[in-house]
Amino acid sequence: MWIFLCLLSAATSGLASIIMKKCSKNNNAKSIALIGLATSNILYIIVSILFTDVLTNFSIKNFLQIAPLTICQMTGYICGILSVKYASVSTVIPIRKCNTIVTLVLGILILNESIPILKLILSLILVILTILIVKEDKITEDKDSKKGIMFAWLFVLFNGVSSMLNKYYINTFVNPLVVTFYYSLFGLSIVALYCFFTKSWKCYNLKNINKSYMLFTYILFDFVSNLSYRYCLVDGQVSLAQPIHSSSIIITIIGSYFILKEKISKKKWLMIAGVIICVMLLSI
Repeated sequence: MWIFLCLLSAATSGLASIIMKKCSKNNNAKSIALIGLATSNILYIIVSILFTDVLTNFSIKNFLQIAPLTICQMTGYICGILSVKYASVSTVIPIRKCNTIVTLVLGILILNESIPILKLILSLILVILTILIVKEDKITEDKDSKKGIMFAWLFVLFNGVSSMLNKYYINTFVNPLVVTFYYSLFGLSIVALYCFFTKSWKCYNLKNINKSYMLFTYILFDFVSNLSYRYCLVDGQVSLAQPIHSSSIIITIIGSYFILKEKISKKKWLMIAGVIICVMLLSI
């Protein structure tokens, strides 16, 4: 069952990346991030309240305990949006899949999960292929692309850490929706405080968002992806779930080629195929 949930998370994550690329074009990244964070956190809170007793058992200690997860995942979320805004999806997404490496290492060091040496070797190959994909794009003279690459690597760091923390907190609280509730409540508080001190409330004006329906479609897919991923971690090891989740690259790359009309060279297709093979082998 956990494998099905992980694949569902991967599929919706891949589609969400394509939709976000369409949405981020000609839109303010700050507005997209703030609306996305606020809306998704409200959805998580509503679902958690409907299906758990978190309100009657509310604890300030639990609220503060989950703060590191919230901060890491929200930072990764923002970096993810900025990465596809400043660079092509077909370049950024392979880099972002290196969060698998971060999660694998943290799973071994912190969660004490047993990882065969072969998986560590495959992870190293995955990183090398990703670097080659970036180099093949010849982006060094393009400031916007360089900025997109930088945000993609920041996403790798924060998302990799948050994936490990998701598993840690699910082991602690057992019910993924309890983790989701405290995570979302803390996240919504951060968004509200940020808007209060920076006076960014105008960013929530949907009239300034081109094709706002695309934004809410992205939020829906991202919502399903994150929730199904947390549920898959109830029974699945994060060191196995994360590589399987990385298969979302297949949908994203193919989608960017057919839907966004992004050009992909034959050499890059071969390297992307190598990344996919590594991800599949890591999932065995």
